[in-house]
Amino acid sequence: MSSKKEVALKTSASEEFSEDISWQAQKSAMTRDRILDAAITCFVELGYSNVTTAKVASSAGVSRGAMLHHFPSKTELIQAAVEYLHDKLLEDYTQRVSNIPAALKGRKRRRAGIDAYWEHLTGDLFVVYHELCVASRTDPELKSILENSQLLFEKHVRDSNATLFNEWQDRGDRFLLAMDVTKFLMEGMAAGQLMTNRDARVKRLLSYLSDRLEEIFAEGEGSTAIGRHSGD
Repeated sequence: MSSKKEVALKTSASEEFSEDISWQAQKSAMTRDRILDAAITCFVELGYSNVTTAKVASSAGVSRGAMLHHFPSKTELIQAAVEYLHDKLLEDYTQRVSNIPAALKGRKRRRAGIDAYWEHLTGDLFVVYHELCVASRTDPELKSILENSQLLFEKHVRDSNATLFNEWQDRGDRFLLAMDVTKFLMEGMAAGQLMTNRDARVKRLLSYLSDRLEEIFAEGEGSTAIGRHSGD
């Protein structure tokens, strides 16, 4: 009997230890996310060049020691923040497009996708992304971090769009062209909108973009696969 009790006690102690380890890991992950959320907030409110690990720690409400435990240097914080930002950007965009009513088909659905993307680009997350892009012009380390993360991010967006707008699946390289036209035109518009409100012009340009995308869609009829166009 005593042997059975010992086994039961050891099992209980082991389970309690595992639960404690699990809670500690969860608590650590929550602290890490809080720091990264604070970093993004600081980028918006202070600008990249004015952000320090101390200011991020203060904004996150964590000690200097906790900050250094998760991110021993500003470089490691920035790299993690960029990856975290891209995850948030992808999540935000996918959620907005997923909210497009299933009843919308064809051109109406594609136009709704343009509007959803514009809403995405006018949020705080894009402000942070644009801030980092501008800062990277004179910061080689940040530029390298952004470039490496951006390649993976664009692949995720491409895969997501191929699923969300599956009518493009048989449009071959026209699909990639449509994505590039949309990305560069609309991100440029969003950057300009940060400086001056241009709602009337934006509305006209979004309609123009919608027309051009329909032309690209028609041009791709009969293509067999989505590949990589020569601009890559």
